Amino acid sequence: MEPKISIIVPVYNVESYIHKCVDSILNQTFKDFELILVDDGSPDNCGKICDEYAQKDNRVKVIHKENGGQATARNAALDIARGEYIGFVDSDDYIEPDMYELLYTMCVGYNCDIANCSSTIYFKDRIQVNGGHGFMLHDTKEAMKIAIEGILYDECLWTKLIRRSLFNGLRIPIGIAYEDTAFTYKLIDRADRVCCKGEPKYNYIKHDDSTMDRAIKNVKIDAVLVYKEMYNFMEQRYPELCDLVVLKLANNTLSLMNLIIKSGNFDKYKENYFKIAKILNDKFSRTIRLKNYPMNVKILLIANKINPILYKQILKII
Repeated sequence: MEPKISIIVPVYNVESYIHKCVDSILNQTFKDFELILVDDGSPDNCGKICDEYAQKDNRVKVIHKENGGQATARNAALDIARGEYIGFVDSDDYIEPDMYELLYTMCVGYNCDIANCSSTIYFKDRIQVNGGHGFMLHDTKEAMKIAIEGILYDECLWTKLIRRSLFNGLRIPIGIAYEDTAFTYKLIDRADRVCCKGEPKYNYIKHDDSTMDRAIKNVKIDAVLVYKEMYNFMEQRYPELCDLVVLKLANNTLSLMNLIIKSGNFDKYKENYFKIAKILNDKFSRTIRLKNYPMNVKILLIANKINPILYKQILKII
């Protein structure tokens, strides 16, 4: 008999965290699942630890592969997953005992393709508890709007339980930061019904060397490219949501341009600077009309439209 849920965990260099993560999954009150641990060429003892779990619990399946990054690990697991629904957990995080019971009950009880819970984020100096709202049910258009706004649920895969059929012909993009952002909205587009409940069941441990932190430190433009692709998608499928996406696109572009200017290494990053400046210019007519943009930001948008170097000069005096 096929399991109701397949839980996918990419594993790489997390020897000090993996036991807490896997134990939190195996101790779920919901028992009918398979756990797919993907050893992504981990240089420590993670591969051995995964195999030990598989020997102790027949629900655990292990994939050993060459290192290719989180997306390749998740995709390798998706290729063999048998559950009706798919869940994702990062190997340095852990989940509450009833997380998948809550999500599965919502999916089945309301015939939903995607169910969302909330999370608790553990920073070095503080704890952020998300959620707090009751059960809500949305159709595709409502869910897409809410997802972009980021009000009721986030764009992360790990707070969700997703019907496996939504992944047919669709896989997580490889080799970029913000892969969840680049992917989740495409799943929502395929969903007829999406539900959420603001109970913090996922515990996210924030590390300074996370994928997104590295992207910021390396001044990568992935976020801008992701929102550009999302904008093009919405323009075709949900034109009424384009203003929401162009706001995210503009905010990320402006922040990154400012970061490059203030980095002291403009020459090193100038190719990326001009590339994203052009992307921002291409959306000028829509961006300049955004009501919640203050005048000083609109001055910068106009300066960038005239010449990205003029933007650089004006930023220093505003």
